[in-house]
Amino acid sequence: MNPHAIIVTIKLKPGMGDAFRPFIMENGETAVRDEPGCQQFHIMTAEGDPDTYFFYEVYDSADALDTHREQPHFKKFRDGTKDMIAERSVQSCTVLKT
Repeated sequence: MNPHAIIVTIKLKPGMGDAFRPFIMENGETAVRDEPGCQQFHIMTAEGDPDTYFFYEVYDSADALDTHREQPHFKKFRDGTKDMIAERSVQSCTVLKT
């Protein structure tokens, strides 16, 4: 079975980039460290736009992603940032080659 990935784009409300950063950094670091099904969690910002973030996350399977979304660190991220986010898009992908 090929790994399951998501590409997430988050557009924050203006000026929220610095407040958002610690939440997403903790979520990504904890996912890779503590979740056996999380292979990668890359966090990026758009050049020249600190209020736009991109995540590239790779999991063993779609079930492993579902497990991620039930973890306390994900819920802390979700609840702590919900009022900061203006737009969110998530693209699910099948990894063909790493």
